[in-house]
Amino acid sequence: MAIRWINLHNITRIGGDYTSNPQDQDGDSDMMDTEDWEASAHRLPLSKYKEHVIKRYEEMREKVSKKAIVDRMLNVDWSTGLNSKQVADLDLAYYSQHSDLKNWKALKLDYGDRVESSRVPIDPARIEKTFSYHMGPYFKHHVQTLQDGEMIWIRISIHDGLAPNVLPASTTVVYFIWFISSEYLLGATIKAEWKDFILEALLRLFKASGIEEWPLTGKSPTSLAELLLHRDSQDPHEKYTRGMQDIRTVDEAKIASRDRFVAADFGPNPQPSLHRVDLQINLPYTTGAKDFRLGRLTKQPFPIKVVLEGSNVIEGVRSLIPLGIAQNPMPKFLTELHSMGSNSISVDLDDEGNKQLVTTG
Repeated sequence: MAIRWINLHNITRIGGDYTSNPQDQDGDSDMMDTEDWEASAHRLPLSKYKEHVIKRYEEMREKVSKKAIVDRMLNVDWSTGLNSKQVADLDLAYYSQHSDLKNWKALKLDYGDRVESSRVPIDPARIEKTFSYHMGPYFKHHVQTLQDGEMIWIRISIHDGLAPNVLPASTTVVYFIWFISSEYLLGATIKAEWKDFILEALLRLFKASGIEEWPLTGKSPTSLAELLLHRDSQDPHEKYTRGMQDIRTVDEAKIASRDRFVAADFGPNPQPSLHRVDLQINLPYTTGAKDFRLGRLTKQPFPIKVVLEGSNVIEGVRSLIPLGIAQNPMPKFLTELHSMGSNSISVDLDDEGNKQLVTTG
């Protein structure tokens, strides 16, 4: 990042007399050496000085910690302060590597009959320009993007009421993640007074007719993408379509029956990480129930709400049979959690009272 910045943002020339011992300069001994000071004191042309600084960072990359590199960036080469773009660069780099620090909520763009519109790729630079165009009339702001594989991070910093060169508070920064060429985004917390304006700008950016909050939240964007975009990826036969199959050995034929049931229900792939599922079950007691005789006779539904929470709810449910806690077969509304794309699930009987109906949201 520092090397890229050198040709994008003004850098601070190191001052001082090159005959001075850099060890005598307060606080700079760990970040500069005699060659640094000589390069500046001799007043190299800016292009040559930048080459010198690039060389320094290339050497540091192999020898020192990330902290030492950041210290040099902030205290030497940009000692007069960072601009909004640099701050956003650092912020996006941090959160793209620590995305589980935020709680993400799924959003779905509505294109009506124009489903193909969601498959049109949008360049990150165009996202910045178009979003700013539509937000500009309402708020002083800064928009920056970062492409990370098949995800584009969108960072919107609201600067209304801030003095020049004052960093906005973290509560004034809004984050979205767009899954490229899809109708799905993830959004973090948005202040109520900005929400309508920001969502309207998103609609105009993606040329959608509406945007809906999808009943799915979590801390892992990768897992949420799996739940939203690849609902069939946990199918028992998926390992063949993904090219993941291995040659079966004779010993595998002796796998315990409960493990085979689990493989049939959940498939061979690691389960996406979902931190919470709310189950609303509205079913009557079965004939095997020992209590509530009236409930059995009338077949009236007995509503029960169950909340499943943990680092990975689906993996937890998957492990119940191998651990001997649950018996096969498990209800479909549990074995198909990976295909539902929702944190909230309701289970009811149909009008004839013969079949379970599972709905999401």
